[in-house]
Amino acid sequence: MAELEPADSDSVDERDPLVALLQDLVRSAGPAFVVSLGMHVVVLIVLAFIVIRHERPKSLPTTLSAFNPAGLDRPDKPRRVVPVEIEAPKADVVEIPAGKAKKKTADVKPEGNPDVQISSPTEVNVSGALGGRTFGSAGGTGGGAGGRGALLTAQGGTEKTEQAVSLGLAWLSRLQRADGHWELHQGYPDAGQLRTSTGATALALLTFLGAGHTPQDGPYKEKVGKAIKWLVGVQKKSGPLKGDFYDLDREGDAASFYSHGQATIALLEAYALTRDAELLPAINDGLAFICESQHPRTGGWKYRRQSEGDLSVFGWQIMALQTARMAGLDVPRETLERATQFLDLVQEHNGARYRYEPNELKSFTPAMTAEGLLCRQYLGWPRNHPAMLSGVKYLMEPENLPSWGSGRRNIYHWYYAAQVLHNLQGPEWETWNKELRDELVKNQVKGGGKVGGSWNPMQPAGAIDENAEKGGRLYVTCLCLLTLEVYYRHLPLYRDAP
Repeated sequence: MAELEPADSDSVDERDPLVALLQDLVRSAGPAFVVSLGMHVVVLIVLAFIVIRHERPKSLPTTLSAFNPAGLDRPDKPRRVVPVEIEAPKADVVEIPAGKAKKKTADVKPEGNPDVQISSPTEVNVSGALGGRTFGSAGGTGGGAGGRGALLTAQGGTEKTEQAVSLGLAWLSRLQRADGHWELHQGYPDAGQLRTSTGATALALLTFLGAGHTPQDGPYKEKVGKAIKWLVGVQKKSGPLKGDFYDLDREGDAASFYSHGQATIALLEAYALTRDAELLPAINDGLAFICESQHPRTGGWKYRRQSEGDLSVFGWQIMALQTARMAGLDVPRETLERATQFLDLVQEHNGARYRYEPNELKSFTPAMTAEGLLCRQYLGWPRNHPAMLSGVKYLMEPENLPSWGSGRRNIYHWYYAAQVLHNLQGPEWETWNKELRDELVKNQVKGGGKVGGSWNPMQPAGAIDENAEKGGRLYVTCLCLLTLEVYYRHLPLYRDAP
């Protein structure tokens, strides 16, 4: 190929246009113009510095800074945990005792019409209702038998629901591997398709903790201790994924952030029960990984770090942050504010309904609406918010009430709706709870053997977005148990609130 010869120097003016203009003006105007031009340039530079100084954004006036959302200069040693300083609604605080842990403990203080025009959800103060929720009975999350029994009766549970919980825990205990983990995809009839040992272990552990079992107390203390140790052991200790509860069995990244949120919640509830300070490094790193992985614009979470987000994955991260605040740990305010923005992106009917993703063509569903409303409760909506009232009315429509029928069963939906309505109390909760507990107790597999105490994920087939086929028998059983523990796992959010 022939080389291109340069053009004649006077045929093309290669000077920068602005420079060329200034040079031509100087040549034509003389010294006086040069002096004037120089003075104007100096003035413009000074003004630029003034503008920059005043446009620099101010930092948020908050003490919520235990984690480093930017992921910069993260220390290898455990970060200091600071009690949350937030304004909480009036509530009856339940003390969480230290339990019988022999290990060193940390000194951490617990702390309508769908078309109605309402104020923008982004105007709601994130330090409102979120700060008022505490753990359940006298023993903490689930706690001792005495406190749990009192709450069970007061909140609508029965001897039959407790018997169902006991049978379910016995089934799960038989499936635990020797090293302390559980699996979704093998080891029992109707196993799931997903391969996430971290997610399976976190969900199973939560059911034991929810009933008050700890590494120090109860017939399952050894199994609970092994599960906690296993979760801590799989967490990434260094590198760009430091804090990630890495899943050795995950298929790509398809289940990573589901399982990460669930594992973080499980260790937080274990800490709330035991006050075992040795859990804090793993907890802090897990929470930091959540904050650092939030999408900077949408405020969401999805399967990979800083993905734009979907409401299903989002909900588990919000529950982790909420559990941290319930346990007296610190959460960055900016993380919660961005989370509120994400809910605005997936809401419909002015915040009374919710869909899966911001740009999803499909409309709202009962499951996503229940999950969205629960997140709104955690992020500060009052119980009488117009969109909350309208959303609850939608959840209470006859076709959305619990039913174990084909295409109707949706334990994922029920798990979230039970928490929303339990927080609100009142006649809606009483109606929902009666339908729910009867369906769960009646359809639990009775007896022992390979499936006794579990719930069948495929007979009948549930709603499509229940994902029972993907999660399998262990997933469905864990959600059923967690739903039946709603009476005492946490106290209602809006106690004594208007």
